[in-house]
Amino acid sequence: MKLLKISGLSLPSIYLKTLSNLQNFPVKNLYLTYFFMLIFIISSAAALPAEPVKKIDKSIDWFWVFYENTKDMKTSTNVYRPFYMESINDENLFQASLMPLIFWRYKNERYDTTKALFGLYESTEYMHEEKKEDYDSGLMPFYLYGSGDEKKDEYIFIYPFGGDIKGKLGYDRISPYIFPGIALFFILPPAGLFTLQSVLYLCLAIIPVYTEFESRDYTGTAIFWPFIAWGKGDLREDFRFIPFYSHNRKTGWYDNHSYLMVINYGELYLREDEQYTFFFFPFFGRRWSKSGNMNSYTVLWPFFSWGYDLDRKETVYNLPWPFIQIADSEKPYIKKRIFFPFWGKYETSKNESEFITPFYTRLKSNTDNFKSDYTCFCFIFWYWEREYSYEHEYYGKSWRYFKIWPLIQVEWNTSGLYGINVLSIFPFRDESGYEKLYQPFWTLFEYRVKPDGEKHLGFLLRTYYQVWNDDFFKMKIPLVINYSSRGESVTEFTVLLSSFGYEKDKEGTYLKMLWIPLRIGEGDITLTENIEESDNDADILPDSREKYGFNSRHGNFAESGFENKIYFKTDFELF
Repeated sequence: MKLLKISGLSLPSIYLKTLSNLQNFPVKNLYLTYFFMLIFIISSAAALPAEPVKKIDKSIDWFWVFYENTKDMKTSTNVYRPFYMESINDENLFQASLMPLIFWRYKNERYDTTKALFGLYESTEYMHEEKKEDYDSGLMPFYLYGSGDEKKDEYIFIYPFGGDIKGKLGYDRISPYIFPGIALFFILPPAGLFTLQSVLYLCLAIIPVYTEFESRDYTGTAIFWPFIAWGKGDLREDFRFIPFYSHNRKTGWYDNHSYLMVINYGELYLREDEQYTFFFFPFFGRRWSKSGNMNSYTVLWPFFSWGYDLDRKETVYNLPWPFIQIADSEKPYIKKRIFFPFWGKYETSKNESEFITPFYTRLKSNTDNFKSDYTCFCFIFWYWEREYSYEHEYYGKSWRYFKIWPLIQVEWNTSGLYGINVLSIFPFRDESGYEKLYQPFWTLFEYRVKPDGEKHLGFLLRTYYQVWNDDFFKMKIPLVINYSSRGESVTEFTVLLSSFGYEKDKEGTYLKMLWIPLRIGEGDITLTENIEESDNDADILPDSREKYGFNSRHGNFAESGFENKIYFKTDFELF
């Protein structure tokens, strides 16, 4: 065994001397010569001069469509498609797993909401302005639960037995007990799930035997709600026995009567007037005011109705509804012209909607903060735009969105955001997170530019995918090749499942042979994410130290660099 030593030479001299001796190599050892020459040439990159690289303040990695990790000072994203994803942006958190089946979660400074099972399960933790916590959860229709810092927030309901429900449906408390209708599914099973019998059973299954209500000073009781109920408060009093008779009144507000659900009469007390209603359902109805300023009629409700209101300067005609609808009002401003299904337009002081046949729709809005204009044609072509009076966190000052479903979608704004995707499967603009979790599975082409200048480009379900900015570039072809660079430094070039290649990080420069890192040179401290400049070995991040399963500073190849010498230790004769 001999030892080859090359010392005191510059890199060009080393190359020339090595090449000049190739003619003396035995042919039988030529393949080994090529192998060591490859190591020598690649490793010499550690000694080549390179311009300083900017401090890294962001990391990004991915594997095909299945894994994605991005992290910077304010945001981080981890995706294991389609099973789990987590995205953090300042105080906002989004998590999801196989949504809408398993769960999805939105969290900010005041809300923490989790949904699952197609929305049947929901839990919300809410922080009130006075710093009081309020928690609600439920799996409809089986249970509802609430807790909080105050007694009024505590409740529990378990179907079909019953319990308390607080702060829902306009009541402070609703307490239904015993739902016997559910027993019909077991005593007399329906012929099928989607039958009229099943629908009837479902309606009966939501009728409780006994119910109590509370709303401020009002308390009420019901037997087989909604058929029999009564209640009373300081001003309000109700009684009903459907279908025979009902009466509800609130002193100074209203007084309504109903007989056999056919003959209905009501009085409404306004500040300076009174309104009366008579309705012989569904044949004839009239509403008029005591002053005579308002008068309206309906025949064969809801198809024919007309009337006026002089106080609001309003006229309305439905002849017949919904095919011909005409309305004008000044207080508030309303203008409606609908000739369904051919054309229709509805205007208010801040909103406008228009359709031309069911295939073209346009919605416009003008608020104090932004203007919007949404257009849809045949539910295939979508064009949306927004103009803000301030710099919105996501939309910027101006935002546009275009979609040809299911072929392509394009999105851009004045803050530097730009994105294009081919294909676009969802027939709507997704704001819930479905595209973040699933879209790469069917994307044939994608190109995105983020407001910070970072760019993404991918083809064929990310079979080829690259990310880059002014001083960073990273590219991957799954299972085949990985390449990345920062500034003028190549930080990774590996092939075949990263089993062979070259890597450079803060701790050293390495040659990988069958996944084993062989240290061949010094590293670059600027290649460490979010790290201050330091010569102290204690500053080395633990996860970086253990990147290769052991301390890479103790690699088995070379000592430090090529400043003075390089050694190859072999078991065959080179010279």
